[in-house]
Amino acid sequence: MSVKRPSSEQGSGSSSPPPAKRLQFEPIQLGPVYSQEELDVKVLQFQNRKLSERLVQRQRLEEKERVLHNSLAAIEKELRMRQESLETFRRKAAESSQAAADLQRHLDRYQSQLKEAQNSVSEKTEALENEAFKHRRLREEVLHLRRKLERVKKFEMAASADEVLLEEIRDYKDQLRCPSCKVKQKDAVLTKCFHVFCLDCLKTRYETRQRKCPKCNAAFGANDYHRIYLS
Repeated sequence: MSVKRPSSEQGSGSSSPPPAKRLQFEPIQLGPVYSQEELDVKVLQFQNRKLSERLVQRQRLEEKERVLHNSLAAIEKELRMRQESLETFRRKAAESSQAAADLQRHLDRYQSQLKEAQNSVSEKTEALENEAFKHRRLREEVLHLRRKLERVKKFEMAASADEVLLEEIRDYKDQLRCPSCKVKQKDAVLTKCFHVFCLDCLKTRYETRQRKCPKCNAAFGANDYHRIYLS
């Protein structure tokens, strides 16, 4: 036997609101029924079964809701931790940026001090080189004056002027000989220090990268030595 519950319907009128939707009920399959009591029992059994199913569905929904709630709580916790980590990283990044700016300022100051020190050292080195050059020139002048004094003494002590002249000729020849190789005659001058050597010796020193004066160690380049003609 199949029992169907009637659906409720509100009355309609010209001034009344539109009618509500009809409620439709699921047909109840009760099987053969022989009395009203049996019908009531089967209806109650059906209602109990439906109620149990709804309770199970509700428990499942509650379980899903609890799982979702726990997941949401875990996600919120992780989000808070990540936000805290992000704030920590931002703070550390700001501190690192400030430290880098401070280091850059220190580096700029040290570089400025280093540049000043290098300029000072360069100026002092140049001054020392000039003083050394002057000292070498004075020493050469002293040697020249000593030679003159010796020559005067030789004139005074010599028995004849010919011996003195021959000695002077030998000295002059020695002076015209290249002091580096002591073989060839002087025929080139260094414009850096104005010392005179043979051109071959200066070319050899330049080509072998020994680009310093053999007498005073003044550095010279390709355009700093020139040929001279004594005759």
